[in-house]
Amino acid sequence: MITFIIGGIKSGKTRFALKEGENTGNKNFYYIATAKPIDKEMKERIEKHKKERGSHWITIEEPVTLGEVLIKIPDNSSVVIDCLTTWLTNLIVEGHDHQFFVDSLIDSLKKVSQRINLFIVANEVGLGIIPESELARKFIDIAGVVNQRIMDLCDKAYFMVAGRGIRIK
Repeated sequence: MITFIIGGIKSGKTRFALKEGENTGNKNFYYIATAKPIDKEMKERIEKHKKERGSHWITIEEPVTLGEVLIKIPDNSSVVIDCLTTWLTNLIVEGHDHQFFVDSLIDSLKKVSQRINLFIVANEVGLGIIPESELARKFIDIAGVVNQRIMDLCDKAYFMVAGRGIRIK
């Protein structure tokens, strides 16, 4: 089962995903963190997130090869990927072939969706103005397409607004 949780920054996506993951009846909980601790502020954010989710969530830090990590997750687990948008940022900024990694992730999602409960967190990037820089416009285009691909694949989806999930699929 794949649940897609999309919304704005600080809309409550992660908290919602963790709660939904804990309500599956599964005994194994995996949190796949895509953020890189690139500066002091980001390190503090990461530590805060770790404390908020508790020790029963096994953290896997994976900023690039999400598809490979998913295949290794044991059956009957709850898995939160947080977040798809940060992962795409890593791919683009580091010059990876983002299309290859996105296709790999999609293939892995199809393989694992019947044996784990997966909760994918992403930022909705299409509600703001068109950015000034070429890189930012490229990012929004890629993120928008990837979000649509995940939406097509998922079983359920929620749009987060001020800590509340509105079911959209």
